[in-house]
Amino acid sequence: MNYPELELAIKKIENNPEEQWKYITRFIQKARKENNLEKIRRGYVLATFNKRGQEQIKYGDSILMIAKKINNIDIIGDSYLSLGMSYISNENYPKALDAFLKGYDYIKKNKDPYLIHNTEYQIAQTKSYLGLYQDANKLLMNCVAFFRNNNEKIGDTNYKYYYLYSLIALIETNTYLSNFEINQSLIREGKDFIETHPGFQEYNAYFTSSQGTDFYYQGKYDQAAVKLQEAIESYNDSWKHLTDKYYLGMSFWKMNKKEEALPYFLLLDLEYNETKKLDPRFRPAFEMLINYYSENNDSRKQLEYINKLILLDRAYEKDYKYLNSTLNKEYDTKKLFDEKEMLENKMKWERLIYIILISVGLILIVLLTVLLIKYYQKKRHFKILYEKFMENKDEEIPVHEEVLMAESKENILDDQLGINPLKVENVLKVLSDFESDKQFLKKNISLASMSKLCGTNTVYLSRIINFYKKKSFNEYLNELRLDYIVSEWKNKPKTRYISIQETAENAGYNTTQTFTKNFQEKYQIPPTYFLSRLNKEN
Repeated sequence: MNYPELELAIKKIENNPEEQWKYITRFIQKARKENNLEKIRRGYVLATFNKRGQEQIKYGDSILMIAKKINNIDIIGDSYLSLGMSYISNENYPKALDAFLKGYDYIKKNKDPYLIHNTEYQIAQTKSYLGLYQDANKLLMNCVAFFRNNNEKIGDTNYKYYYLYSLIALIETNTYLSNFEINQSLIREGKDFIETHPGFQEYNAYFTSSQGTDFYYQGKYDQAAVKLQEAIESYNDSWKHLTDKYYLGMSFWKMNKKEEALPYFLLLDLEYNETKKLDPRFRPAFEMLINYYSENNDSRKQLEYINKLILLDRAYEKDYKYLNSTLNKEYDTKKLFDEKEMLENKMKWERLIYIILISVGLILIVLLTVLLIKYYQKKRHFKILYEKFMENKDEEIPVHEEVLMAESKENILDDQLGINPLKVENVLKVLSDFESDKQFLKKNISLASMSKLCGTNTVYLSRIINFYKKKSFNEYLNELRLDYIVSEWKNKPKTRYISIQETAENAGYNTTQTFTKNFQEKYQIPPTYFLSRLNKEN
């Protein structure tokens, strides 16, 4: 294939970079083999269209190196422009401006007005990127004035495009310089041109976008949102149009529609995540993200965007010194670092509190589990004790008076107590009556009062009860009362519905607590559990 055929093939498959690169490589190899410097340079130009990043810049340098060997003023000037475009593609605007200005010095020598104004347009655009709006505006006014009257097609270049490009760029710099009235006529001029030139309809959206941006800077946020949305919906190309989305998000934010603004700011965040670069004019979007997550108490996201803004500011300070100094910043460097430190300390405490709460929670769960296990073990134990008690209930029958009397006579004969046998017999008779008449249900019974009732002293009474009842006086009295209560509950169901407090009082106990304590000591289960089981079984 000859050079025109190779270029045609390269143009046809520009949407397939990998396949296109094969033809570009063949073009360069053919030119090197023939030692054709102009074609080698042309091959490197084609390579800059295909590559990105440092590889693209290397080919841009190679273009300039070959041009200097050719030693043609126009070719050297044009090669500087190609190198500048490589820097533009990689958003290195300071180096791009340096390349364009060097190329401009060569191009001016032949005084070709088209090339001169074309270069001035590139210089103006780059100065605009760097925030040098006044310088850019002057150059663009010259470009628009020239291309307004010289916009025919010359060779492969249709200068109607340069007219529209220059006009849109001029309107943009006017926006930043607050020349809104001038822009009204320029926007009208652009729309009128498109109406009379049907092949350029796709550019109408750019002028609509310019109207929206002007409305934003004039504080007419509702009108700005309408125009920007209209522009975004009208674009018919593959560009991301982040500028429109940024201003649309800012318009929503200014109208306090923060939830509607958020998706547009997150699009800019996505762009930064993918490229690690962001137009300095979009910086406020990250400030809004910091504020948004601060209002929503999301410290983690807030800190994430503070860190991103710190990294962006470092890049802006290096590559956009002038523009960076003119940006209206809510968060300056000191404030960013102060807030970063505050958030990091806050998050450390939050993590510590979180760990403490988790630890306390786990301890509580363990304690609750232990308590539940103990509860069910205790419940099971009560059940076993209850069942055992019910199985042996017949053994709990109080000793009859006859048995006591028989034991009394036997023990009287033995005279083991050292007490007058007649006195012992009389005491046992009183105790028998005391039990059968249920006098133990009276309150405030004491060993002293019982001694008077039995006609003896406390020492003798205590000794007789210990010997014949096999327990102390208090145990004897308590057992009589508890046996009575249990017998009532078992044999008279209605008594189960009397409150524990009243039951205790009726049985002679001074307090409910004393009754409950004594009941649990004797039967090893609480009275409430005993009642519930008794009711359940009946």
